[in-house]
Amino acid sequence: MKIDINYIARVEGESSVKLEIEEGKLKELRLNIWEPPRFFEGFLVGRKFDEVPDIVARICGICPVSHMTTAIRAMENAFGLTPSPEVKRIRKILALSQILSSHLAHLYILALPDFFRLNSVVEMLPHFEKDIKRFLRLKEAANSITALFGGRALHPVSMVVGGFTKVPSKADTEKAAWELESLHGDALETLKMASELKCPALENHAEFVALKGKGEYAINGGMISSTKGLNIKEHEYASYFIEDEVPYSNAKRTILKDRGSLMAGALSRINLGFDNLLPDAKKASEDLGFTGGGNPFLNNLAQAVEIVHALQECAILLRGLSLKSVKNYFADFKVREGAGSALTEAPRGMLYHYYEIDGRGVITKANIVTPTAHNFLNLEESLKKLVTENIDKPEEELILMCEMLVRAYDPCFSCSVH
Repeated sequence: MKIDINYIARVEGESSVKLEIEEGKLKELRLNIWEPPRFFEGFLVGRKFDEVPDIVARICGICPVSHMTTAIRAMENAFGLTPSPEVKRIRKILALSQILSSHLAHLYILALPDFFRLNSVVEMLPHFEKDIKRFLRLKEAANSITALFGGRALHPVSMVVGGFTKVPSKADTEKAAWELESLHGDALETLKMASELKCPALENHAEFVALKGKGEYAINGGMISSTKGLNIKEHEYASYFIEDEVPYSNAKRTILKDRGSLMAGALSRINLGFDNLLPDAKKASEDLGFTGGGNPFLNNLAQAVEIVHALQECAILLRGLSLKSVKNYFADFKVREGAGSALTEAPRGMLYHYYEIDGRGVITKANIVTPTAHNFLNLEESLKKLVTENIDKPEEELILMCEMLVRAYDPCFSCSVH
């Protein structure tokens, strides 16, 4: 029997899953990311360093903040520039607002219809009005935080190498903090909703990889850590991770050298950083009996925990800003020849940028590795295990389970073919 899921709906970008079952056993399965390649790494070469953040933001309409922040941090590393603690704080606020926005869209719009055998959020509307209104309140608040600091919610314009060209007033940030605090109940309701979704059983024994910080839930820096003992600095990334190509996909896939596949994303961050969650998120998660796990379907629940955490940490950071003159949020620096890399936690997982720059500030080499490239092989392996363990199920049920698993990883196939 051959099954061709020729288009995976409700994910970012275009992909398909093809599998063949012969005499009751899985003979072959391929995840084909057929979205056309976009060559960002190629056309960054020859551009000035200060054009890069705005260009890489266009890689993704969901996580432009992550691409901008990672590129800016990589180039600051190349120039030997260390931003002020306040600039780092604002970058984290922006990153958390994007995590909120991305997770909310994934949970409510992309993943949730699966669990009620519905085709889309449109079909949910008549039956889930309360939930959709909650989603809209939270999403609007997350977008407003990105716009407050970035100048607009999509593709921010105020983030540059060295800091920010604009910062909001203290009154605006106090108001934004109050609005986030007022939505704490909505975040907890989202977590409760996600905890009630019945996930198929699946253990993939993956090596979960994420950034890990000392005393904080790491987003824009930290050690690269794994559940199997990896603990390295971000500049060592290229010595431990390698990119691979397969003939049936336009996306590269990244593996750990001499170790194999890995899983990145919310579940990895929870598995490695649960103790660093803020107390409310940690307690709410513990009360539900969730402290992490190996089932990739739990990535949905992990995202819901992060929604509670991100909402609260955003408010705390907003309250703590001093927000003096905008000149305090930009550091002068000298352009110099060099190379720099950086890693951040994008909503979907670890994101890597690397640049080589000449003495005029022109990019001579660029390399970008996205969360979906990190997850590609592991997702394919998980699909094989899922099909093997459910091989006797009706074809229609098997197709739905495969689609649910792909969506649980929350891939961005558009990013992966950058």
